[in-house]
Parts: sequence; C-alpha cells; structure tokens
Amino acid sequence: MASPSSVSTRLEENESDWQYGPRSAKRRRRASTAAASRPSPREVGFMREPQNEGSASFLGSSSGIHFIRHVYNAFARRSADLQQNRARDKSSVPGEDDRLQRGSERAHDAFWLPEELSFARNAVFSFEDLVNWTRRYFENWHPCFPCLHAPTVLQAMERLARQGPESVSRLDMIVIRSLISISIGDERQAKTSGSEKRQIPAILVFQSVQHVMQEIQSLLAEPTTLPLLQAAFTAQLALTSLLRLNAASRVGGVITRTAFHLGLHRCPGRFSCFSNEEIGIRRRLFWSIYSLERYLSQALGIPLGIRDDDIDVCYPDAERHVTQNPSTPNDQRLRLLCHLAKFARIRGLILELRNKSILHSHAGAREASHVNGELSQWWNEVYDDVNPIEDSAGPESEASATLTPYHRLLLIILRHDAIIAMNRPLLAAERTNPEYKHALQTCIASSRSSLAALKRYMSSESYAPLTWPSFTWTTWMACLVLMYASWEGELPVATALKYAKMAVQVLENLSLRGNSWPETCIEAIKSMESALSTKMPGRYPKGNPAEPASSERGANANQTSLESNTSSGENELINQDSAIFSTPKNPANDINEITHGDQFLNAQNSAGLIFGNLVNNSAAPFYPGIAGQDPFPFSDPSSLPMNDLWSVADGPWMIHGDFL
Repeated sequence: MASPSSVSTRLEENESDWQYGPRSAKRRRRASTAAASRPSPREVGFMREPQNEGSASFLGSSSGIHFIRHVYNAFARRSADLQQNRARDKSSVPGEDDRLQRGSERAHDAFWLPEELSFARNAVFSFEDLVNWTRRYFENWHPCFPCLHAPTVLQAMERLARQGPESVSRLDMIVIRSLISISIGDERQAKTSGSEKRQIPAILVFQSVQHVMQEIQSLLAEPTTLPLLQAAFTAQLALTSLLRLNAASRVGGVITRTAFHLGLHRCPGRFSCFSNEEIGIRRRLFWSIYSLERYLSQALGIPLGIRDDDIDVCYPDAERHVTQNPSTPNDQRLRLLCHLAKFARIRGLILELRNKSILHSHAGAREASHVNGELSQWWNEVYDDVNPIEDSAGPESEASATLTPYHRLLLIILRHDAIIAMNRPLLAAERTNPEYKHALQTCIASSRSSLAALKRYMSSESYAPLTWPSFTWTTWMACLVLMYASWEGELPVATALKYAKMAVQVLENLSLRGNSWPETCIEAIKSMESALSTKMPGRYPKGNPAEPASSERGANANQTSLESNTSSGENELINQDSAIFSTPKNPANDINEITHGDQFLNAQNSAGLIFGNLVNNSAAPFYPGIAGQDPFPFSDPSSLPMNDLWSVADGPWMIHGDFL
C-alpha cells in the first residue's frame, strides 16, 4: 500500500529535471501516453502582508481559502442584494476575539466567564468533584485520543483532592487542567437539566492562551519523558477544543520533535525493552499525536509534520511485530482510534495530492484514483461500525457497540469532509468542463449529507455535544457549497435556503462553546440568504456551455473525482432530499453579465466580515501571481480586487482559530 510520502518521493526524484531542464525522453513518453501525468487540479494559498507591525502570514490552500475567494467573487458582484450595515456585537468581529489582536491584551483573552470560576483561596473540592468536572473529556475525547493511562490520571486526581495542589507534580497538574478545560467547553454546549452548576476553582483550569503557552514553555527545560509528552499533548488538545488552532499547531511542533526524540515513530513491538503496557501507551500516544497533527495541517494549510515514510508504528488492531502472545485479542475500545488514525493517513494523501507546492506536485489521475480507492476502502471498513445491524451477534456486533452515536456521526462527517477536499479544487476551474459539473454535484451531495446528519443528530432525544473542532468549518463549508451551487443555477434556491437554515441551527449550537466564529458565520449565511432570496432577472441557462476552454486548466481537469454514491445502508442519513439537482426554472442572472463596479461589500456587512472587505472602491485588482503566489483559474481574475491588509483569506481561515 503506497503512502502519501511514497507518492511524493517518487515524483520528487525528477524534481530538478522538471524545474530547470527539458524532460527526458522517458518522461516525455509518460506525459504523452497517459493522462495520469497531467497535473492535479490546484488550489492555491495566500500570503498576507504584515499589518499592525506584525509579520506576514501564510494561509494554505487546504484550508479552503481558494474556493472561499471564488465564492466571494460571485457574491460580491451582487453586493446590492446583500444586507448593509448589519449591527454586530464587538466579540463577533473577526480579529477581535479568535485572532486576539487587541494590542497588549491580545494574548490575555480569557477562556471563561467570571461566573464560571471561583477565585477563592484554598478552594475545597472532592475527588467526586474532579471526576465530574472531567467526565466530558473521558466520554467525548478520550476514545478519540487515548493518550493517557486513565487509572494513573485518577490516582493523581485523588491525591490532588486529598492533599492539595502541592502534592501533585507539575506534569500531572497540566494534564488535570487540560482535561477540566476541555470538559468546561463541552459542558457549555451540552443539554442540561437546568440545575445551577458549581463554580470551578480557577487553579484547576487554563485561563488563556498565554497561560497554556507559559506552561508548555516551562516544559522545554525538563528532560524528555513520556509523561512530559502526554502533558504537552493534552494541553494542545485543550487549545484545539477551544478553536485556538494556531497556538495548538505551534505546540504541535514541539510535540512532534519530542515524539521523534522518544522514538514514538518506531513500533514499540519491535523492541524487547518495552512491557506490554508500555507498548500500548506508546502506540496510543503516537496515533493520537499523528491524528491531531494531520487535522491541524489541513485546517491551517501547512505542510505535514509527520510523513508516512518515516514511521512504522502498527495500528492497534494490526500488530505485525509482537511475537509473544500473538493470540491476545485486540482491545475493542481502541477501534475508534484505529479508524481515526487510518483516516488521518488518507487526509495526508489528499493534502499531498491536492495541496502540494506546485513546484513539487506532479500528481494526476492515477494518484487521484489511488486516493479515492484508499478512502473507499476506509469507509468500507468503517461502515459496519457506523451502521450496526441490531439483530447481529458476535465480535463485530460488540465492536460496533463500543462506538457511541456521536462517534458514528464523527466518522460520517469526516468521510464527507474528505470527499469535498478531493473535489473542491475543480470548483474553481472552468465551468465548461464536465469534470467541473461532476465535482460540483459530488460536493453538493456530501454537503447535504453533512448538514442533514448534524441536524438529525441534534434532534435526537439525548446526545453528546458537537465537540469536534472541525464541525464549525464543516458546517460553514457545506453551506457555502450549496449557496454557491444555487447562485450558479445548479441547485434550486429553495433547497439551498432550506439547508442554510439547517446550518444556522447547527452553528447556533456550536456558538454555545463561547467561540465567536459560529455567530460570524451565521451572519454571513443570513446575508447570502438575503442575496439568494432577492428576485433577480432571468439569466442565461447553464445548459449551453461556451466553447471548451483551451487553457491548461481545462486540459488538466481530466481527473478522477471522488464518487459521491453512498451505500444503501446510509440512506437513513441522506435520503430525505432525493431530487435536488434539478435546474431551477428561473435561474438568476449570470454573474458574468454584472458590471465590475458592483463588486464591493460594505465594511459593516456580515458576509464581508467572512469574505473580506475592501477599504475603498478604487483598489487595484488582486493578482496572486503578482503577490508571489501561484496564479489561480478564476474565469475572470481581474474581477476579484482584494485588500492586502484585510482580505477574504481572513474569514475562512480564522474559523479555525486565533492569529497568535
């Protein structure tokens, strides 16, 4: 089975020849005989100029910025249809909260409200209190990232309750603070009986990003040990759960190198010096680090920190190295970790295929087919756990029972995220290509399925909170795909508006965690709803495309996009809207017929806060090539003026976290 790194390594062997000289005869034959040699459809990132005496910052293409800017181009031309001067709470303005740009206070934004904490000295709490305050972590997060040995954590909590903070090591205190901080965020979002919640002693939580970073910094001077790595990872997980992904990513750099120093990238089953318990915890910790690192790389558009051709750690359910006690049954509690670790590998495959530097990316249809096959294989392995058969019996039935409804939902959403990531690059290509239409319809299907699954889960009698950090991005991106499809006449407006309402309901639930970005996305969605609802004159039908484009983009669009057909057993999640792909009878005006002067959003407009605003209407057109970036294939690049200081790049990226 090829790894993402093996694919890129094979291609990089001819890197110098590709950049600086003519191709060899062999490579020319390869290029002329197979479409697989054609470059993959590409999205590009965005390099932002410094602002407020800061440094330039880069936003990678895997974050979705390329598609977001493409949608901005479409909606900005109808700015008159968007609501103007919408009043907003200060905490909802991008850059005021999650980016933490408030001068000297920017790193001191508190995670918690004053009424949630008790600042009394010598606060008294029992072991039962600590167990209750960490319950959400062990229910929602520990099955996904089982990086800790739970009995050891409980022993530290018992010692803390009996003898006070002085009796607990600094590493144990970091772990306990992380678990309680994660649980508080989850508790905000959970359904409660209405009983008044007890205040938590402030000493037991992280109070700000700066607080977390100071604790992590203090660990750098200590000897490298496994408990130190566990403490650092739980702190990173706390930042991730609070959508402080930039800070979490920086901490992840320390964690990755520390893991290498400890040899976690080598399978512990190969070495006789480790006991069975040590083998288990090392493997669990490594795959937890690996899975979170892959998510952060995708969310922020940064290169992979752990490459697959550098590791040989076995999955918990597929040990290849241990020869003693080979008949020991697999721990079914680690089944979810196996699913997430294997998905993280596929996420890396997609990043290497679709978001690699253009100087090093030679991926084509063959590589795309390989990734599609890997994702399909993963879903076939996951399917029975996600859709258990009630009347079945045996080990497989018991294994599926270990997954909660929330974790089944998570696997479904991750699959659709991957489908969209594979097909989204084509949505910024020429619309005359049949591959564009196929990719768009595939993204529509996955977007509908994601929103429907989230809404149905929220409507259940009792559910765990939607804690996964990418759910805000998933909901926003799915809604954006459907809005864009409707704007382009590929989806009935009524259908797009129906799913927009679903997205708003999901985001309202996510906003309970105290992060401002769900609310910001809600306002942007409402503005787009207003634009779609406005009566527009008839537009040219999409069924008569122009002459096929002669650009390289048109030629390169010959790629294998991920099939959106779902198995029949998944119909309980996505079959409620069976015929939404019909073209509306009165499609809206083609955006290409709208004048260039109608492109600018009002500075107070909510959609503009997501997509980015212009400081004045005389701004020069933005060209990525001029800005030192790869050109991107908008059908009309000159119609996308951007402001270098506050651009459309800020919105979708900052859904993922702060700008520390």
